[in-house]
Amino acid sequence: MPSIPLVAELGAKAAEFQRLLDSTEAPETVKKKLRPIMEPEELFVSQDSRIFVRCRPIIPFDQEDMHSESMIRKIEGRRDLVLMVPKVSLAGQCLLDPHTVNLDGVFDGMDDTSRVYRESCYPLVNLSVHGASTCVLCYGQTGSGKTYTTAGILQLVSRDLASYFKSHDVFITVIEIQANKNIDLLTGAEVQVVEDVSGELKIRGADAFECSNEEILWAVFEEAASQRMTKTTGRNEASSRSHMITCIRIVSKNSKWAKPGELFVVDLAGSENTADSATHDKERQMEAKFINTSLMTLKECIRTRVLAATSTNHLHIPFRRSPLTLLLRDCFEIAVKRPTKTVMIACVSPLLRDARHTINTLRYASLLAVSPPARVIADDPDDPNGFDRQQALEFLARCSRGRITEPESILPEGDGRTLVHIPEAEFIRRILESHSNITEKGAKQIYTSIWQKVVDARTKGRKVMTTAKGAPFTKKCAYTRK
Repeated sequence: MPSIPLVAELGAKAAEFQRLLDSTEAPETVKKKLRPIMEPEELFVSQDSRIFVRCRPIIPFDQEDMHSESMIRKIEGRRDLVLMVPKVSLAGQCLLDPHTVNLDGVFDGMDDTSRVYRESCYPLVNLSVHGASTCVLCYGQTGSGKTYTTAGILQLVSRDLASYFKSHDVFITVIEIQANKNIDLLTGAEVQVVEDVSGELKIRGADAFECSNEEILWAVFEEAASQRMTKTTGRNEASSRSHMITCIRIVSKNSKWAKPGELFVVDLAGSENTADSATHDKERQMEAKFINTSLMTLKECIRTRVLAATSTNHLHIPFRRSPLTLLLRDCFEIAVKRPTKTVMIACVSPLLRDARHTINTLRYASLLAVSPPARVIADDPDDPNGFDRQQALEFLARCSRGRITEPESILPEGDGRTLVHIPEAEFIRRILESHSNITEKGAKQIYTSIWQKVVDARTKGRKVMTTAKGAPFTKKCAYTRK
């Protein structure tokens, strides 16, 4: 993990460091190690979580030279970034220490929100329409562009949902999670995030506003967002001191058995550190403590979810510790019985004075980008994810107790992993169109049986997993030195 000079030392040498940033290119030896970008349709084939970084442009509020170079270096055609970290040698010389950060994509100040959405989030809409639970998390320091990015993504989501309003009912709920209460921004009512006796997640007291077209969906979000609590801070004139969670629920009009799809877009509160909160009053310091605590819980849930598939021990995912993570439970819960996909967009500032915040944001976000090392897993003949095509087709027939006579119509291509990632609504539709002997309720039961096998295999696999040497896997940092 890279380190940088003390704040005072960095400030005293800021002009020299900025001169170095403006005149120094990322080394070719580092560039050659960066991985090529992925096409959007490839993003969620092998992984359920993806991590991106967006570095905002310099704006007049920054009172900086608009042409100053950032320590974040995007290399065109590559998905990893180069981080030019300021460093002071023992002799007092200013240096730039290049690091690579493994990611799924990088966006700089020249990239508009349309490009960010197109290359990171747009597959989530179609997945959610067909029954998946998907989530976009915007994380970063105050003033790094989180709220701007969130609003832009939701506007584009509204546009992409336009063709689905005739076949689906679309509802929007916007919740603000504050230090001591949760507020429905559409009504102003206080709400509670709870699990009922059957384990279903409920937002008690919240209003789900039905939208008949994309214009209404966007207008409702804008109205809700305008009610969000903001306060002036040393970093931003209207800093959001809360988390805002927008939930778009998509219900098929043609199926009463398929579980509705969900798309969450989360604008997380700005990550405060001690220096930023030192001048705040007691109430604001309590808010900062709440924000840091909830973000740490989110971090722990993400880290544990990533490690759950590579640990020899049972790992507890503490999503019930915070209303934020409880509301996003499906992103972390191993036992969830449908496809789930998560995108984190880590928003960072281009300014040298924000170097510590930038490093901390990348450290936090890179948890999702960590790839486990090669490992040996005892073969589980019951794990659908490992089935080849023939095994997947036979598995379909078994789960239906022989009622599926043409499994190729359900799985026209692909293998077991392809099968388990068919969203529920699409799975039911394929069965009803090809098998008149199976009811919609029966198709739902088959889908549930398939996912029960997936959950069983996940739990079983964690008990028998070993690394190639037979020792438990220890997670490594996603940063690498030159």
